Amino acid sequence: MMVQPLAIAPLLLAQLQQAIPSSLAPGDRSSGSGPLTWPQSIPLYRAKDAQRILYISPIALQLAKQGSMPPLEIAQAIAQGFPDSRPPDRAFPIRANHWILSVVPPGKLYLELTDPGIATWLQQALLWDFQPDPTPDPGPLPPSDSRDLFPIQYAHARCCALLRLAHREGLITLETPAHPGMGSLTAPDPIPWLESPTHLKPHHPAERALISRAIATVDALSSPLSPPQITSRYPVATLLSQDFLTFHAQCQIWGSVQSQDPNLAQARFGLISLTQKILKRLLEKDLSSFAPLEL
Repeated sequence: MMVQPLAIAPLLLAQLQQAIPSSLAPGDRSSGSGPLTWPQSIPLYRAKDAQRILYISPIALQLAKQGSMPPLEIAQAIAQGFPDSRPPDRAFPIRANHWILSVVPPGKLYLELTDPGIATWLQQALLWDFQPDPTPDPGPLPPSDSRDLFPIQYAHARCCALLRLAHREGLITLETPAHPGMGSLTAPDPIPWLESPTHLKPHHPAERALISRAIATVDALSSPLSPPQITSRYPVATLLSQDFLTFHAQCQIWGSVQSQDPNLAQARFGLISLTQKILKRLLEKDLSSFAPLEL
């Protein structure tokens, strides 16, 4: 499976590996305690915080176990090289103002995506086609899983219905208004994601949770799975659909928002369009089902 170019986790892993000072590379130690053993993989995980896009890496603690340097010094050396490292080509570029990188004792690296970084990711994600990825066909799902797909299909159909209505109301422009799942959101371009240079327009907790879930879902899609494992995408799709329905229930789009703050309404429709694209991918490619336009 091709790695999703929008996946943040593998991009950070590549950049962290390139940021590790050459003095810590295998065979480069000058002490008599032998060369470092390069870790098979750099540990990186998402913090359990739905309101922040925060990744944590304890790679310095892992390297420090080999007795080269104190973990805090290793983490500080990696942090110094991080802004200058060059990740592989991705649809989502890393810029200096996209990240807040902190070294937290005893030696963990905290990498938090800033609001400008989130806005850049969201805009790139709207342009990306999640469908061509050659995911293996898992074949028919077990009956129990097939029955459980209805909430995910309902969320997808609800996204499509909202997008069609927004197109008719003139809030957005769809490439294929009759079939929102077949085209793209073409206007406004770009979506007004930011209300200021440093703050996102959508900042309601349910909006932040949906954004966080979308990023986590794309990260999950970057992990290749064999056909017997594909059905493990079901929990990923379920969580995304649940967060969308919470967002839909708690974040107003019509009425006063539509008339008094159309930019906020457009940003919320941007989130709906992105959710629809990811749910369509999950249903059709990973869960061997169909993504209904209406129910």
